[in-house]
Amino acid sequence: MDRHRRQRILPEVGAAGQALLASARAEVRLGGIPGEIAARYLAGAGLGRIVVSDAAHASAARSVDPNVNVEVSSGGNSRAADAFDLKDEAARELAAGARAALHVIRRVLGLQGGTVRSESDHHAGEGL
Repeated sequence: MDRHRRQRILPEVGAAGQALLASARAEVRLGGIPGEIAARYLAGAGLGRIVVSDAAHASAARSVDPNVNVEVSSGGNSRAADAFDLKDEAARELAAGARAALHVIRRVLGLQGGTVRSESDHHAGEGL
């Protein structure tokens, strides 16, 4: 089964975009549920390398794709911004993680701010 077939069908992604995702690196510094959600979504999108600050987040990424290139770094965690008008804290955390992952994916694909850089210098997720 071709894991990313549906993504390549999207005009926003295509084969070239999927190749960009596969060559990108993201560092997820979010703690707790937001970090776990971001790691899962980035693994599902086919990001080439994911650096997380928590072994549980690495495990979450591997649960989506056992072959994902994920490593645990000793970098500190940061809290997700409460930029959502959701009453339930768990829903806010889930939304923050999903939003962080989407931000990385859009940046890698060149769909928002900045230019897409080469594989060697592309660190799409720094600061997440």
